[in-house]
Amino acid sequence: LNTSNANLTKLLAWKAIRHAIKNGAGRHFPIVVTSLASSLAKIGKLKAAQELAHVSIALSDKFPVDLEIRAMTCLECYNVLLLLQAFRDCGEPYLQCHKDLKLVGGPPDYVLGCMIYYFELFYAAGLELCPLLESKLLLIEELCHTLGRPGFIVSFQIQRQFALNMRTRTEDPTEFEGAAFKEAESLNTMNSNSRKMALRDSSSLRLQLAFVFWNEDVMCQMLERLRDYPRSDVLFSRLHNRLCFFGLSAFAMCHKKGYESFFKLGQNCLGYFENLKKHGSVNAKPVYLLMLAMKAPKRKTFTKAINACAEARMINLEAIAKERFAVLLMKENDVALANDYLTSSYWLYRDWGAHAKALQLLQTYDFLKRAKKKNAQSSTLSSNMDTTETRKNGHFIPVFSFNTTFQSREKISVRRV
Repeated sequence: LNTSNANLTKLLAWKAIRHAIKNGAGRHFPIVVTSLASSLAKIGKLKAAQELAHVSIALSDKFPVDLEIRAMTCLECYNVLLLLQAFRDCGEPYLQCHKDLKLVGGPPDYVLGCMIYYFELFYAAGLELCPLLESKLLLIEELCHTLGRPGFIVSFQIQRQFALNMRTRTEDPTEFEGAAFKEAESLNTMNSNSRKMALRDSSSLRLQLAFVFWNEDVMCQMLERLRDYPRSDVLFSRLHNRLCFFGLSAFAMCHKKGYESFFKLGQNCLGYFENLKKHGSVNAKPVYLLMLAMKAPKRKTFTKAINACAEARMINLEAIAKERFAVLLMKENDVALANDYLTSSYWLYRDWGAHAKALQLLQTYDFLKRAKKKNAQSSTLSSNMDTTETRKNGHFIPVFSFNTTFQSREKISVRRV
């Protein structure tokens, strides 16, 4: 039932549901309901889409469907649910779907698609970058070969190179010419359609790197690359990541001569997150407020953004917000407070696993060599929530992990509202 036209999908799904009500529902009925939920989400009817996604999951539990249908239903449903639910709460089900589909020999595209969804969520949630993440990405790349889907490999290679650039020291962290992915070389071997999609994914993550490491030339270059791509995607988490840093970078660069048109592009992204925020998305609120702070840099706007990032436990965005706020404070000659926020930002980057960025700050600001983590946490704690609440003995307690899902044989319970 899935088509590129959301309205057409909605019409077909609704006709199929009416037919099932009249003549009886078969094993694919939960997937039909899921298709209707997805189409409604794409046309902006988020409340109805969320309700139908929960209905689909409930149906997959009640109907005598096999493991494959159940997993495929949950995969698509959580793509809808994460529009409003916290990203960190949706990762574990994707791993469970991946495991179940592998177990029953499900469609290879769905087996690998689960992991694309998962890693996009991982980055969007700001979970800790670590060597284990890169090892798992390598395993999935090998699985692509095993399942005969070499076209998927590039997606995972791009994601692995992003993690490497964030974690390890490189000559230019905004370039993708590393051990996992060489952009120019890889793009030259692709056909036009594959190249277009790979360039979108590569440029989106390079834009994020450029914003984090504050490389204005690369930011402008990536914005130009991405400006003509539509503000839509079958993966809502991937769209979230792209529009988040597109909007932030657009507002950051629109003041440069010759790039004034970026302001309108930033406004479009701001409108996307504003709409999600109005519907109650916990993921959209910190992005929306941080964009407002980049659009109109003031103490009040940055304070609101920092508090929202901390409340959502998105340490990646909180680290970025505190660093950009510190830059503003330096321009206002409030050096003492700026140093406090830079210190807090430095430790947040380290908690995130962005050690290359933490090193950049360390090399730029000598006082950070003497900075103490305890002092940083006490001097610039956000008023709403301490992001250290998920830590124990100085380490993060994982909200979800690979090992808990791959080793468990029990079904993960579905949270309903």
